[in-house]
Amino acid sequence: MPYFLRAISNNTKWDKTQFPTWLSTDDLPSCIVRDLRVDDNALSLWEIPDEETNLPQIITAIASTRKSLKSDFDYALLNTSYIDQINFTSSSEVGETPYSEINSYHRNLSNLSINKLVYFAHLLCKFGIFRRMGWKEKKTLLLDAVKNKNLNLKIVPGELKQQLGIST
Repeated sequence: MPYFLRAISNNTKWDKTQFPTWLSTDDLPSCIVRDLRVDDNALSLWEIPDEETNLPQIITAIASTRKSLKSDFDYALLNTSYIDQINFTSSSEVGETPYSEINSYHRNLSNLSINKLVYFAHLLCKFGIFRRMGWKEKKTLLLDAVKNKNLNLKIVPGELKQQLGIST
């Protein structure tokens, strides 16, 4: 099954063993809402095929939009069948990263009400596969993308270019 990737700020917030003791079993901590910030009632996701062949490029694309290099990259994968089953509106929306070749894998879950967003959070918490890529591996991916001329350096944040030792 293919997946949707959602970048998140910290896997620990989604770890059920780390939830506050006062939280009921079927509830989620409100701090995870930060990871699900929406723009114009749409949630940004990235399509990953079964074999995860484009996963490094997707991570590179997302990381190339960030200002900080020395932070791990946390993300969650959710089987696309969960999105299909609950009638979310998924639409292709070309991504806006410096990695133009990968931008076509971007998707939006649109027309999201607060109830649908909370339901998505429950699905992600219950069925998501949470992973972390260390910042050194992320740095290697970014430098490889620069070397292979996969990134439009004109739109890579200046702070990131400086941390990577790139001049344009």
